[in-house]
Amino acid sequence: MAEAESKGLIGGDLERRAQHSKVPPIDLPAVLAPYRKDGDVESTLAFVAHRPLHLEIGFGRPHYLIDLALQRPDAHVLGFEIKRTWVRAAAERAKRDAIPNVAVIEGDARPHLERLVAPESVDGIHVLFPDPWWKKRHHKRRVFNSEFVELLVTRLCPGGMLIAKTDVEAYAEQLQDELVQAGLVLAAAGTSDPELAALPRSHREKKCAELGIPTFLYRFLKPLTSAPEGRS
Repeated sequence: MAEAESKGLIGGDLERRAQHSKVPPIDLPAVLAPYRKDGDVESTLAFVAHRPLHLEIGFGRPHYLIDLALQRPDAHVLGFEIKRTWVRAAAERAKRDAIPNVAVIEGDARPHLERLVAPESVDGIHVLFPDPWWKKRHHKRRVFNSEFVELLVTRLCPGGMLIAKTDVEAYAEQLQDELVQAGLVLAAAGTSDPELAALPRSHREKKCAELGIPTFLYRFLKPLTSAPEGRS
């Protein structure tokens, strides 16, 4: 694969960064460290080959990730997070409670999705309360930018869902625009939707409810018949 395809949010080649990393991967069973630990490329490929497959991008505190795995024992649930504290917390919870169907990767999701997750293989993608990157010059770092959204859509299977939640109204408007432009259909919004209401609530969502902060919850679907390549 060309080097440009393996650049993440921070930049640089994924394998080269891993080879020169001075920080060893977390040594817990639920932690997958492809390109950093021998055998973990194969282990990751085996984990994501299972169906149904759900991904959480930037899971932060691992409440939702773990609860989703418990709620869907037939599925494999893979979380991506750049903060080691939350990666360790998720892996320790998985080990303590013997949850076999959850795994986590420490690092940017983009290069791993490009290299290790096959197109149209993911049944659900969950992105909860992503960093809004308030300054305009930093908007390109948002999860819901056109480039990353298009990658996510290619990984969703036809009929697959993308769950998005935020407490920033302006960001809610942007993510709707980006996801619809990329070919997804807005199926439902808010907890009046039974499927959204049935999902676990993250730590942030519970805190917003306690403080009376409005939240914007969405369920998007990838059409069963894919649209032509390119943005409409």
